[in-house]
Amino acid sequence: MRRLLLISGLLLSSLAFASDHNNIEAGRPLRFDDAYSIAFRERAFEFGLSLDTFRRRGPTYGNKTEFKYGLAKNQDISVAFEPTYSSSERRGDIGNVEIGYFNGLRREIDNSPALAYRVDVGLPTGRGAKGLDLRFRGIATKALGQYDKVHLNLDLNMNTNPGPGERRHTVGAVLGYSKPLGYPRRFDQTLVADFAIQQSKNEGDGFVGSVGLGLRRQVSPRTVFDIGITSDIFSTKGAERSPVRFAIGYSVSF
Repeated sequence: MRRLLLISGLLLSSLAFASDHNNIEAGRPLRFDDAYSIAFRERAFEFGLSLDTFRRRGPTYGNKTEFKYGLAKNQDISVAFEPTYSSSERRGDIGNVEIGYFNGLRREIDNSPALAYRVDVGLPTGRGAKGLDLRFRGIATKALGQYDKVHLNLDLNMNTNPGPGERRHTVGAVLGYSKPLGYPRRFDQTLVADFAIQQSKNEGDGFVGSVGLGLRRQVSPRTVFDIGITSDIFSTKGAERSPVRFAIGYSVSF
């Protein structure tokens, strides 16, 4: 009996600090967040590589490294670095340092969705950056049937010191979908898809609409691999489009 209790305790302990491939986060690999934070006192490093193609200029290569910490129950904080390299300009940019705070307001109850919000502050550390980049994101997650989920993200972005021809405020929305594959026999992969609309930062340009498809796979109890592809399918008022955007990432918790 004692041996059984010991084994059960070790199993629960390992699960408590396991990385969850079904916990969706923006950039890993698509644009949407779900309404759930990482576990209290959990720490995680997330690494990602991206390739963004354009119709009017050469591709841009990116790398995003983010550290997350479970600050409290249903709350986490993060620090991210996102250097890029532009092939058309033939030079790199260390990018802005981004500080984030996530707060899960409530879990899903009956027919009411789970709700959360996220605040991100981009410090002007990148090439030519001025002022702060602020983003407030409202998040709702609702189960569809037994396993599938739908996610709605609404964004308000603000630049405190926009450059010439740039907007101070922009808005956006993302509708996401996640589906565990092989469940209940196995639970190590999640299919993700999204449809996003984002207002251009340039004054006079309109909105860009995109669709994305990706996969998150549990490699070990503490590591998750993700891969995704996104394409801008329409734009208004001359807003720049990206025909293909690739993302690949790896997350580890401890």
